[in-house]
Amino acid sequence: MDRFTKGPEKTASVKVGCKYPVLPVGQNFIMDFGSQQALHGTWQVVENEEAPFYLCSRVFENGKLSRRKSADHRRKFFEAEIYLALNKKS
Repeated sequence: MDRFTKGPEKTASVKVGCKYPVLPVGQNFIMDFGSQQALHGTWQVVENEEAPFYLCSRVFENGKLSRRKSADHRRKFFEAEIYLALNKKS
């Protein structure tokens, strides 16, 4: 009977993070594909603690990073989306 009961240590959610994120903070990439026009433009990785999801911020044309917290200026991108943007042939 004990094997069917769940203890608190088995039901508690554990935050699993990536020990070794692949993309460094400060990595720029250009997103120029997809149907959402809000995603198009230059982005920069701001946080990589939750890899493979990277928090990114929009980079303006003058090279400055956006400080806004809205969805148009801060997004979480999956690692594969960023690699697709980095390796896309123009």
